[in-house]
Amino acid sequence: MDIGFAMNYANLYEINTTPEAAAPTWERVAAGINSVEWEGNEEVAQDSYYDGDGLSSSEVTGGQIVGTFEGHRIHGNPAQDFIASRLVAYGADRKTDFKWIAPDGQTLEGIVTIANINPQGGDPNAKSDFGFEVHFNGMPTFTEGDSDTFPEAIQATAVTVKVGETASVNPTITPEKASPAVAYAIEDTNIATVDANGTVKGVKAGKTKVTIKSCVRPIIAIQADVTVSGSSATPCHKDIEPSGASTAPLPLAVLFVCGCGKQIARCGTWQP
Repeated sequence: MDIGFAMNYANLYEINTTPEAAAPTWERVAAGINSVEWEGNEEVAQDSYYDGDGLSSSEVTGGQIVGTFEGHRIHGNPAQDFIASRLVAYGADRKTDFKWIAPDGQTLEGIVTIANINPQGGDPNAKSDFGFEVHFNGMPTFTEGDSDTFPEAIQATAVTVKVGETASVNPTITPEKASPAVAYAIEDTNIATVDANGTVKGVKAGKTKVTIKSCVRPIIAIQADVTVSGSSATPCHKDIEPSGASTAPLPLAVLFVCGCGKQIARCGTWQP
């Protein structure tokens, strides 16, 4: 099925919520947003020449790509919380990475400045307003889109990860020329989390599911099992039991899941 007139919701917007970190944390900008407008803010030089017979010519000499996002405030949404937290931040603290993936796969990515933040407000009996702008600084990286059909299926294998570690979902989308834009969601965030790139991080031992949904055709979705096991970095409770051979105090956690899967509750330290 050809994409044709794609709906606006088929555009995927992502923002890096950890610009100070070595690796970006991409979060989807979608929840609560009901209006997106883009402008080129073009600088146009209009000049008249003797050979123009009284008419002028225009040249676009520059510009800046600016996106305006408006909607309602959702507290607890990672993207909105990050943007709202920048209200009283200035200079470099207003800069981060932003990505726009169009329905055909066309991508704009680059450093933006977050401006004109409206963290909340409105009528007393209405949902709280929310809005902001992203200003691309300089020329963003442009990748031409080559997807001209809707996805027909998504496939993904089960994910196994240890507590504190990460693993990728890596879904397969068919047909091959379909839009690759997908959104991820974890069923139980107490067990694991997932970012906009499909990176799953184990939180505590247990099982949950991750949902992968096509952004251009949301009816195409699949769930994959996620299993989180105890971290190998966590010492086994058998290794920290009192031992007469030890002379140094051993720190014991108040509550932790042992590497062998057993939940241990201890307070303070054990002194031999």
